[in-house]
Amino acid sequence: MDSRPPPPQGAPPSYAFVTRVYRRNLRPIVISFAFIAGIWALFSGIGFFRNVSYYNTHDAGKLGTFSIVLGALYMGVFAIELFGIFAASSQKLPFVRLFAYLSGLVTLVMAAIGLLQVVIHFTLKTEIINTCTDVTEGDTVIYGSIFGPVRGGTLSAADANNWCNNEWNRGSWSNIIAFLITTFLAAFFAVMAFGYLRQVLDPAHPANVLRGPASHRMGNFPSHYNPPYNPSNMPYGGGPGYYPSYPAPAGPPPNQSTDAFVPPYDGSGKPPGYIRGDDFKGTYGETQKGEFDDGPSERDIVPTSRPFH
Repeated sequence: MDSRPPPPQGAPPSYAFVTRVYRRNLRPIVISFAFIAGIWALFSGIGFFRNVSYYNTHDAGKLGTFSIVLGALYMGVFAIELFGIFAASSQKLPFVRLFAYLSGLVTLVMAAIGLLQVVIHFTLKTEIINTCTDVTEGDTVIYGSIFGPVRGGTLSAADANNWCNNEWNRGSWSNIIAFLITTFLAAFFAVMAFGYLRQVLDPAHPANVLRGPASHRMGNFPSHYNPPYNPSNMPYGGGPGYYPSYPAPAGPPPNQSTDAFVPPYDGSGKPPGYIRGDDFKGTYGETQKGEFDDGPSERDIVPTSRPFH
């Protein structure tokens, strides 16, 4: 007896996962990702703009200039994500298509931001450490533990410089890791945006069940069924649209009596009578009389008023 397991049914696991994900409506996912990315970009841009006056006060003009550039890039990302929320909410094909391409631009912008931060971190090391030393020198530092503060003291110039060097070393790895993570997340979000664009272009996708415009519904079918798609939203330049209805034949409608599949009606509108055909052999009683019939009996003789005369 063969004990081997049956062959697997359906698509391979990787393709099956893609199919399951594609059949889901990506609209809520796109809106959620755009909201989170927009809030993060907004606060990041505000932080860089606030650092401009901080660097200018401590004679770090280059850092202030780069802070303006990075803040502007983050605000651009925030504007694109805000538009993405609007596009996914409206479900309009031109807006969704534009946001999909802008999400690819966001990937390039985030890669440029991360790479620029890494370059600034290593090329402007002296300015970063000097600014940090000027700010932290003379500050009170409290060393604590889980039981509360243990000791404290005031940072000298040497202590402040040593602490800023340690922070710069730790920031080297954090900037590189942040560059890789943010670029990967931006690329993943761009893939989701293009996946949602493909869903919008697919009229048979379950996500488009209630997306048909009111002008194409006409109220002739339940809302939970898949309505006819809008021909103006067809990909590749548009489809042929709806076929025109067949014109009515010339002249008045034919009479019912001329139709071979409809029995004729008389003038009063009653159904026709039935005429016995050539194969009619009599009623049931007549057909039961066979060769053993004795002929007429006394019951069949018509009585007269004078039977013997």
